[in-house]
Amino acid sequence: MAMAANMDRMELMERNTTPTRLMRLFAVWLLLVTAQVAHAQGSAEKPLAVDGEIAADGRSVTLNWFSVPRTNAGAVTVKRRILGETGGDSWQTVGANLGTVFSYSDSTTQPGVAYEYQVLRSGRSLIDVGYWATGVDLPLNADRGQAYLIVDETIAAPLADHIARFRRDLQGDGWNVTQRDIARHAGNDPLRNLEVVNRLRTWLAGQYEAQPDTTHAIILIGRVPVFQSGRINPDGHDAVPQPTDLYYADMDGFWRITAAGALIHNEVPGDAIEMQVGRIDFANYSDRDPTKEVQLLRSYFDKNHHWRHGLHGDLRTGYGSKKHLLTEVNTLRNIVGPDGYTEGGHHDVGEEQPWLWGVDFGDWNGKRYADAHAIKAVFTINFGSGKQHFAAPHNPMTAVLAQPWYPIAVGWGARPAWWLHHMALGGTIGEVHFRTVNNGRAAEPYLDSMDYFPTGDYLWRNPVWVNLLGDPTARAFPLLPPQSLTARATDDGVVLNWTSSPDPDAHGFHIFRASKTGGMFIALNGDTPITETTFSDPEPATADAVYMVRAVGKKDVYAGSFQTQSQGIFAEVDGAVLSAPTITLSGSMGQTIALPQQFNAPENGIIHAVIAGPDEGRLRWSEGAWIYQPAADFVGQIRFEYAASGAGQTVTGDVVIDIN
Repeated sequence: MAMAANMDRMELMERNTTPTRLMRLFAVWLLLVTAQVAHAQGSAEKPLAVDGEIAADGRSVTLNWFSVPRTNAGAVTVKRRILGETGGDSWQTVGANLGTVFSYSDSTTQPGVAYEYQVLRSGRSLIDVGYWATGVDLPLNADRGQAYLIVDETIAAPLADHIARFRRDLQGDGWNVTQRDIARHAGNDPLRNLEVVNRLRTWLAGQYEAQPDTTHAIILIGRVPVFQSGRINPDGHDAVPQPTDLYYADMDGFWRITAAGALIHNEVPGDAIEMQVGRIDFANYSDRDPTKEVQLLRSYFDKNHHWRHGLHGDLRTGYGSKKHLLTEVNTLRNIVGPDGYTEGGHHDVGEEQPWLWGVDFGDWNGKRYADAHAIKAVFTINFGSGKQHFAAPHNPMTAVLAQPWYPIAVGWGARPAWWLHHMALGGTIGEVHFRTVNNGRAAEPYLDSMDYFPTGDYLWRNPVWVNLLGDPTARAFPLLPPQSLTARATDDGVVLNWTSSPDPDAHGFHIFRASKTGGMFIALNGDTPITETTFSDPEPATADAVYMVRAVGKKDVYAGSFQTQSQGIFAEVDGAVLSAPTITLSGSMGQTIALPQQFNAPENGIIHAVIAGPDEGRLRWSEGAWIYQPAADFVGQIRFEYAASGAGQTVTGDVVIDIN
């Protein structure tokens, strides 16, 4: 590592030869060397597998770690804080000097509050640490925050219908959404990339300063500029610059940059990002074919839409491979529980059935995912050497995200570990990523500054290479929305009618109105949900009005329970009602069959998309069309479901293929 740092120093010195500049560059080189040496330190403490149970009334919590070998037993300390608090000093001790015990009960909890526990076992030093999130009857989180769609301007037009639907989905989940189109990544001109993105960062900083206490989420769509920073080897190979999207999300750090436009930091300056950030980008997986790139983006937004609307179900299962990903597996069990967890990997159990979460290495060859793999986990960790270089051609993380039906988010775990338990009570994958990046303070003592430890095999703090591929606003446990919303003008205003949510957890509805030209949705029924499936708005009907209805319900999950809302469904005054009739096709044994043209691109603003591939044979996109290839020697009928969406509505129908 020191040799790599010296080479970096020489490169900088060739470009900057003044004495003052040399002194500054030497300080930068020293900073890099110091950071790299720190990363070489091993992490002595190990992950502790904690399980927990909260009483039905929320007034007691019992934790246990019975599955841990007793040979590692040490004196136990239990700490607690409100879930969402940050900083090492936010942990409050609730159980001290407990001796060698394997469970702990806390009888000071209250319903309506989300708690986070830390269990530490110590001997002469810290042995292991585990975490657990829990809460009962948590209140509704109606206002998600500010979402910024940062769109590569070259794909904005062909992706317009899908982005418009995604904007509506975000609004229908409680986000205030703003879109900005920016120049596509200039591969040979990093200074131009910096110029483009620095203008964006100035604008984002203004948005953050205006509302510093709300959640901000950046969603990068297409090949918006990709930055490399530092020179280090988190995967144990050569020390090289690492790709980072954290440059977009840091509102107050001072990033040092070489004359050639390269970022030099191995850690986020200032120790933290202020915004969540995720990237949806398939430029490196499209073989430089713009049509394929757009198709992959459309396919991603289709599966994202289907998950949000509950069309994959409310999944409660996860799998994991433990060797290098113990922290992720331990915190995954907080989400799905021990009965919902299966030990296994992406390419054995992960391809057998739909899963909420999958944690594993996965194939190292990104090209194989298109033909050989079908990972069915909605959220994934795909660890392995070199995979963190997400912009490399046929990168395996991008390859996982490019699969047609699942997943919708991918991270590179273990170095550092990702803290998945923030999703156990309805949190987003962006929150998981955000807490992982912001874990600790690089300039402060390790044990005093950390929110969570261990961070994996090494003492990682605020590293630049922690990137999220996918939508940071996505979350688990969707509530099925109501259906068939209509808005009809009357002499007394507008009458809304809809069909109740089919979700057994739904118990009411909230009604909203907004202007089609922009602005936030305003609640029309107050804080108390209504139980009827009709509502009268006394305001005069206008062509500018759009209405939204969301189901409200309580989700009982392994970690406790929380109030939640479905995705919104929308209707304009006297708007058309969408339908999804059965589509019947036929063909001969062994013959490929093309799906109708409306599945290949939106028509008149309506998007048709298959929800999940057929159980027999294979459905794939090839040369501009979706093609069904039946299994060899198969004769019979194949049936699979599709969704039609447009104007804020989504309906489902069947594709039926008869093979003779």
